[in-house]
Amino acid sequence: MQPEHTGKERFPAYANALQERFRSGTLSQLQPLKQWVVWRGEVESGKAKKVPYNPKYQLIHASVKIPKSWGTLAEALTALETGNYSGIGFMVTPPLVMVDLDNSFERATRTITDPQAQEIVKQINSYTEASPGNGLHVLAYGKLPGKGIHTAIEMYGQDRFTTITTNHLAGTPPTIEYRQEAIEALYRQFAPLQGEQATIQNTRVGGGRGSALSELPPEVAANDPLLQQLLQGDMSPFGNDHSRADFVLLMKLLHWTGDNVSLTRDLFLASPLGQRAKAERPTGITTYVDMTIYNVLRKRRNPPQRR
Repeated sequence: MQPEHTGKERFPAYANALQERFRSGTLSQLQPLKQWVVWRGEVESGKAKKVPYNPKYQLIHASVKIPKSWGTLAEALTALETGNYSGIGFMVTPPLVMVDLDNSFERATRTITDPQAQEIVKQINSYTEASPGNGLHVLAYGKLPGKGIHTAIEMYGQDRFTTITTNHLAGTPPTIEYRQEAIEALYRQFAPLQGEQATIQNTRVGGGRGSALSELPPEVAANDPLLQQLLQGDMSPFGNDHSRADFVLLMKLLHWTGDNVSLTRDLFLASPLGQRAKAERPTGITTYVDMTIYNVLRKRRNPPQRR
């Protein structure tokens, strides 16, 4: 996890470049707010992390819970000039929402490398910039339907800071837009089940991937013999083509669970087809099974059965 610039002698120039972008109007909606910090790339417990620091005091940590540990944009840029920090950041509070899309952007070519990330950027259609690594950050105004999530993607509305590079992605709005409907749709797609829904899921799948798949509603067995065949690992109807069988199985599971993505994922991973190592293989910002579910939802024409 490397900062955009390294070497103390380069940080004054980097801070000046940021200042110029801000003067040109970049993130003008956030500039007056006293929610700015600086950050350092550090290793904690063997993992690279971006650690926020108070811009007003030398090497004093900032906390998402303590607004007094945040500062102004000018203070953050001044702190950055010292060369003690890797970059600047912003503390996310309502009504701002940040969507973090890791492993999705190629800096050299300035292209989005993951189809799912491409679709999400298009769906939200708000200010988007390259992260310090190889990802993208989308900023939009709205309210998350629940707590922040860290699944195939990350979405936060508070208790989080985001790095700011001002490396704006061409083709996206230069300003932060209000996108409540898009935020809610994206959240429903990627949020894990919570509360009563999670209890229902555990009951239906026995609380683990190895539980019996026969606990699906009884009408499934009577009305969808092909689904039962696939759940047993029989791919003969598709010439033993794994990809085609996976796609159809996930399509049918989504149909019978009423588009319950989390339950569908668990049912698939509990089946013989889902036991293959490929199922959870990383694919861009997500995994093979999550990408296939996403593709099914995009391409499927028949509406899900709601109960």
